[in-house]
Amino acid sequence: MKRLIIPQLDANLIDVTVSSWKKAVGDKIQKGETVAELTTDKAVYELEAPESGELLSIIAEEKSVVPTSYIIALIGVAGEEDLKIYEDNAACLSAYIGESAVKSSDTKRERKERVRATPKARRMARKNGLDLAEIQQKTGAEVVNEAAINKFLEQ
Repeated sequence: MKRLIIPQLDANLIDVTVSSWKKAVGDKIQKGETVAELTTDKAVYELEAPESGELLSIIAEEKSVVPTSYIIALIGVAGEEDLKIYEDNAACLSAYIGESAVKSSDTKRERKERVRATPKARRMARKNGLDLAEIQQKTGAEVVNEAAINKFLEQ
């Protein structure tokens, strides 16, 4: 059994989009035959089969964005299995995302969203000890400005 892995197509390449599959699960494939089309920010590549066999499974569906070294499919003889691919892909994704991002998602810590505000509104809020997010929520302002702060203070 052979793993179909996203190659390092360019020195600066981090991830690719699986644009389309040219073959379906169960199709017979010849070595060198185009199996999938990959899109980067700069180009479109055709991914060729590293060996002949049957397309046993597709792990990355069309329109999936995956990092380099990610296993996107298996080619081999019907009935073969590779149970370690999901563990290997999880390790690949952890490296791609970064350990800090994985740890923060485990703790379910909410990311504070940035409030859009004018510089003058930011100074006024800081001077008066006000929370820009609360002002935006109470006034319904898309961008907090001096008028939105005055409206909030009047309430």
